[in-house]
Amino acid sequence: MRQKFFPFLGLWVWTVSLPVTVLNSPGVTRYPQHRFGTGRDVAGVVMYSIGLGIETVSDAQKYRFRSSHDGKAVCDGGLFGVSRHPNYFGEILIHFAIYMIAVSSAADGFVHGQAYKALYATILGPFFLTFLLLFVSGVPLSERPKAKARYESDSNWQAYKRWLDRTSILIPFPPQLYEKMPTIMKRTIFLEFPIYVFDPKKHSDMSQPGGAADDGDVGPGGDDQSSTPQSGEERLIS
Repeated sequence: MRQKFFPFLGLWVWTVSLPVTVLNSPGVTRYPQHRFGTGRDVAGVVMYSIGLGIETVSDAQKYRFRSSHDGKAVCDGGLFGVSRHPNYFGEILIHFAIYMIAVSSAADGFVHGQAYKALYATILGPFFLTFLLLFVSGVPLSERPKAKARYESDSNWQAYKRWLDRTSILIPFPPQLYEKMPTIMKRTIFLEFPIYVFDPKKHSDMSQPGGAADDGDVGPGGDDQSSTPQSGEERLIS
């Protein structure tokens, strides 16, 4: 498993760092660069600061919550009251901000040729990170598996379900408005894809939170009532 993980980790780091790597490559640095401080630079710095602030604060809030609550409590305060994964949202903002700053010299006409194309192509970095967080290593490992575990152990399931229903999965948004939002908008604009949703009827063998497995209708004596009824003669033979 380790032999497969470390090459993937190297690819991950290389791809995510593409904007900075290409910006500092000889093919780009041979062109004259404008002074830092354009509108695009300022917007990138602002976006980076917001993303770093969101990620830092949400990590601190999660740490404090886990230090003072048991495993059944639901972390639905602070930034986790408006986003179920504010730390991921902050990290995505950071990497798109880095790209915005890195591509500034090409956008303002200082870089030409293949270097120009290479700088714009580095948008692969933040998109790759977003793809990993949304479909591989981040949200998918946290959403449905945790909801299933909460449901089957009835670990404060009703409060957890209410938090799921009211809180945007990634993009911070007021829970009062998100709760009433049509499902189609949640699935598209707010990225709450069906692969994240836990449906007890489809994804659990239990018919109720913390209940026994749903193995069919069982009679008072433990007999399976869902089987075909026997005739009187068949009962006598058995």
